[in-house]
Formats: sequence, structure tokens, C-alpha cells
Amino acid sequence: MLGVRLDEKLESRLNALAAKTNRSKSFLAKEALTRYVEEEERKQRENELTMARWEEYQETGETVSNDAMTEWLESWGTEDEKSCPAK
Repeated sequence: MLGVRLDEKLESRLNALAAKTNRSKSFLAKEALTRYVEEEERKQRENELTMARWEEYQETGETVSNDAMTEWLESWGTEDEKSCPAK
């Protein structure tokens, strides 16, 4: 169980939204927290992936050249679409 104290302005906005949507304040708060937590978890996973990629680069030094990446991107949507360049 979680108790949250809201300032008057936010509570007023929550009350108004609850009335307009025929939803309870609890439902709206739970929905907002769910979306927030999911977004923060997504950001955390992305940060972890970025750090893993950075560590791999530091160990191997392997990259894809800008020219190869540009050539691949420019081929998107054409009849001669190229495959993703490899390191």
C-alpha cells in the first residue's frame, strides 16, 4: 500500500479529471504511476545497453564507418536496399 500527498493544485486537477472521465482518482493515479515506472524502466534498460556497447567498443575498437552507414540508410525504400553493415 502506498500513500501519496498531493498539493492542492494537483489534487484539484486529479479530481476534475476523475469527474470528466468517470474514473476514480485511484485508477488515474495507478495508471499514471504505471506509465511512469514503465518509461523509467525503459530508460534504464537503454542506459544499460548503451554502457554495454560502450564497453564493447572500448575493448574491441570495432566500428561501422560513417560512409557504410550512410550508404545503407540511403538504400532504404529502394529496390536495391542493402543489408545492415557489419563491424
